Amino acid sequence: MIFQKLIIKSVVILLEPIVRKQLNMAKEPLRWEPKKISAMTTEAIVNKLKKLVPAFDLDSFVAKTGKYLSCEDLTEEEYYPVATFSDSDEDFIWMACEELWKRLVPDKPPVELVAEQIDNLVEEIIKAGQKQKWQDVFRWSREALDLICRHTIEETLAGRRLRRDFYDKLRKTTFYDFDNLFDDLINSLVGHEEYDRVIAIADVFGDATGDDSLLDYKAESLFALGKTGEAEQLYRDIISRNPDNPWCLLHTGDCYVIYGEKKDLAKAKNYYLQALSIAEKHRKEPDGEDELRAVYHRLIDVADNTGNRAESDRYMRLLGLLESKRVGRNDPCPCGSGKKYKKCCGRDVTVGTQPLFDQRLMERNLLALRQHLEGKNFASIEEMNKYMNEINRTGKMPQWTPKTPLEQAQSLVFEALETAGKKRLELAEQALRISPDCTDAYVLMAEGKAQNIKEALSLYEAGVKAGERVLGKKVFEEEVGHFWGMIETRPYMRARAGLAQCLWAIGKLEEAITHYQELIRLNPNDNQGIRYILAASLLEMGDIDALQQLLEQYDEPTAEWLYTKTLVAFIKQGDSTEARRLLMDARKHNPHVVSYLLGEKKLPSQLPERVGFGDKSEAVTYAAEFGTGWYKTEDALDWLASASGKVRENWQAGKQSVDIPEVFLRAFESEDRKGRPKR
Repeated sequence: MIFQKLIIKSVVILLEPIVRKQLNMAKEPLRWEPKKISAMTTEAIVNKLKKLVPAFDLDSFVAKTGKYLSCEDLTEEEYYPVATFSDSDEDFIWMACEELWKRLVPDKPPVELVAEQIDNLVEEIIKAGQKQKWQDVFRWSREALDLICRHTIEETLAGRRLRRDFYDKLRKTTFYDFDNLFDDLINSLVGHEEYDRVIAIADVFGDATGDDSLLDYKAESLFALGKTGEAEQLYRDIISRNPDNPWCLLHTGDCYVIYGEKKDLAKAKNYYLQALSIAEKHRKEPDGEDELRAVYHRLIDVADNTGNRAESDRYMRLLGLLESKRVGRNDPCPCGSGKKYKKCCGRDVTVGTQPLFDQRLMERNLLALRQHLEGKNFASIEEMNKYMNEINRTGKMPQWTPKTPLEQAQSLVFEALETAGKKRLELAEQALRISPDCTDAYVLMAEGKAQNIKEALSLYEAGVKAGERVLGKKVFEEEVGHFWGMIETRPYMRARAGLAQCLWAIGKLEEAITHYQELIRLNPNDNQGIRYILAASLLEMGDIDALQQLLEQYDEPTAEWLYTKTLVAFIKQGDSTEARRLLMDARKHNPHVVSYLLGEKKLPSQLPERVGFGDKSEAVTYAAEFGTGWYKTEDALDWLASASGKVRENWQAGKQSVDIPEVFLRAFESEDRKGRPKR
């Protein structure tokens, strides 16, 4: 009898969630989703539509698709104004029309369907690239480009022309940055020597849009096919439209070097010298030094190839004046490709090659300047600034001379940051032999030698202890509030941030949060971007009071702050006027976040490389880092769906990134073909 009661109790426990779900489904209205509608017959869809839009007629609908490019436009103008529907049926109308359009007019799909197909292909390209399956990358790239051309180019009696209205809508509808994507796809064709196809595409898109970057690809392809005269004339047209842009001149010279003969080096040099005169005018502009560096590299190569050693040395000296400001990962590549350094010459860093510039090396220059200024009794701030401006004008950066064992060890760390692989670790180990208190050496070992999280944790702990020994109690008492402003404290801050990340990774969450909070207390300016990691961590831990204090400490119009403030208001007040007001403000800043939190849109396989403000890249990043906190908060996603008039899908738990600071401190830009970043 007892055994029978236990069985009955177990069955009740197992069935209770199912029964609750069924009861809730009976109370709540049905939410439509594309999967449900795609499973319906055409007749069932039409019958449902006629109930919501009595005047709906299938033949008339098919005819109307010929007037519109977008299903959204069709439904907003033709059906919603005359429809009668409840909240639960509102989304059925546009979803049903999209499904009918897909079934009945497959040869002329709406722009939303084409954009979805492109996004899916891009995700395949990303996956193949991660696995280094380059043939698959090219295959998917070809398919994506074919898809774009198939729906944006049409044949007319006058020849092939761009469907400009469809093209413009497609650019706004795709998830990924369409312009950069299209540029990459064309560049892939050039790399695979499909020059005729590049010319054919550039003829249509370049002429219709006036995009000189596409015509640049066409000119390069003409050079590659030996049509030098036609290519040079096209480049002259491009240069005339961009008289203040040195990159057009550089690309022209490059074509003579790459596709020409040795006698063409003189023509290349002529274009490079014209570019130099423009770059010198831009010297004081933000990208001026990058332009100069690119020109100097080319002129040095030409001089070396023509045996002009004196000229090569002269440009080498000029280049040396710029070396104190090395090329960063996100800077335009000095080779002049117009791409970021990390995606061009800095794509692969192997043993024995020049590694990517590490921002920690800037601290060596700061130490050198401070040492250089010691003992100089300036009469005023103006006098000191005048002296500093003179150093900047000449470009002669003073050298740092390490004096103590710790400084000698730190000097080896700086040397290690300029190397890669085994040599880097050897220098870090040598630094620790000179001074066991060299915190940055432990950080380098944790970054490059640790085989697992526990080894990295041990090294970071040693680095933190070394930093505490070096700084002493007095610094921790007197310098709170502006720690990062002292060069000596930065290695300690880096080690402690690494320690916190390792603690979180092994499940010691409260200890990790304590370290993050202490880093912000020491440096409220938060140069490391710790606040983003801390906010996501506090939310995931459910420490809402501490999270609210952090949100109040920084007032910034980002998705991280606006949407998280909304969630905190909901947790504390429920479905309140304040929570809905905050949600409205958050959606005004970035309307895309809601769709990713609710699972309407799927997260890409990796975080975007560039994060903007108010765009889809920011939405993806927020959902990946903070979505788990929303998911764990009871009823939060249901409320978000209700308050936003959206449909809740299945939530995709994202893998939390440990480098949120890099995501937000990274330059928020993309490059164009001309080599200049677009802000």
